[in-house]
Amino acid sequence: MEISREQSVDLVILTLSGRLDANWSGHVETALSEVVRSGEHRLHLDMSGVDYLSSAGVRVLLSCFKQLRAINGLFGVVSPSEPVRSVLDLSGLGMLIATAIAPGNLEEDGASSLESGNARHRVFALGGEGMRVELVGEASLLQTGVTGDPQPLRRFGGEHFAIGVGALGGSDSAHLTRAGEFLASAGVAAFQPADGSSRADFLVSEGALVPEGRLLLGLCAEGSFSSLVRFEAKETSRTVGMCELATTALNESGAEAALFVAVTETSGLVGASLRQSPAMSDAGGDPRFAFPGIRDWLSFTSERAHRDSTSLIVGFVAKQGTPLEPLLRPIHRDSDLLGHFHAAAFPYRPLRKGRIELKPLVNELFEGHSLQAVLHLLSDPRGINGAGESEFFRGALWVAPVLF
Repeated sequence: MEISREQSVDLVILTLSGRLDANWSGHVETALSEVVRSGEHRLHLDMSGVDYLSSAGVRVLLSCFKQLRAINGLFGVVSPSEPVRSVLDLSGLGMLIATAIAPGNLEEDGASSLESGNARHRVFALGGEGMRVELVGEASLLQTGVTGDPQPLRRFGGEHFAIGVGALGGSDSAHLTRAGEFLASAGVAAFQPADGSSRADFLVSEGALVPEGRLLLGLCAEGSFSSLVRFEAKETSRTVGMCELATTALNESGAEAALFVAVTETSGLVGASLRQSPAMSDAGGDPRFAFPGIRDWLSFTSERAHRDSTSLIVGFVAKQGTPLEPLLRPIHRDSDLLGHFHAAAFPYRPLRKGRIELKPLVNELFEGHSLQAVLHLLSDPRGINGAGESEFFRGALWVAPVLF
């Protein structure tokens, strides 16, 4: 089989020639996937030169149709040969055959455009006032453990956002040994248990159910977003780094500090997770996070992890001198900004273009029970020997100024 590609302004046409059978269905599936991963969501398949279509090929076509329909994209078979048309009609899949090219919407109403070093952005005003932020716990907890009463049980509803060290559940005794990397966003809370479990856990708001847990150390926010920024890496750079995204969020907020939530098509994540809960107090001994003891407490990504995935990121970024500073760290050696970012990693799924809502999108990510990990994102600046920083192809960035 031969596969060729033609690109117009907002439509990709793949032309197939030969037999679309079990032997070639994987190659066609890869070609379709590459188009979608490149950010193209309008796709036609010219099958005038296909003389045989098996059930394996039908499965590939139907899968791509469903995937693009779910994100308001376009998929259709054009100029089908008689064997292809017959199989699709007899299978009850005549809707895969396109009779005309639906017009695309290249510009979103009400959006403005801007650029940063490696990305192009479309900005939508949302009208929210911003976020009130609470600092939870003392940074010294990481070294000393919990020496007083544990933090109270918290509810993480639809307007609550949080990152830090924490755990889900209400048991005063059990949560101390489980507490690990934690994030909450738009009615969902997730954490990476630090009790030896390999699976991240989560709770999703549903009906009267609201996630509950304890945040031992971190930042909690409540409020509304002022803008939505859709970003995509420029063709010359291919990816956008975490530092650039955080800087864009702060600039767009117009404030000294900002909270942002991002859902991204991700090139790879660089970060760390706790090997054991820091909540238990020590009876002396070496500092936990000094070499070589740090290896017993933290697990680092030696290279970019969760490549070609989808991520949910909750982050705070600020200029120096704000009240958030005790729980922030430099975001990059080449930046004066401070930040704190956590990410939940999922298998790849493309994102809808244009204006989208955060809560339904977050629920979609978690409904498949495919959460892979929760990480504290870091920058590894060790040149050729370092992992660098987390990088992204495209995504959506909800931004809110922090209100002091």
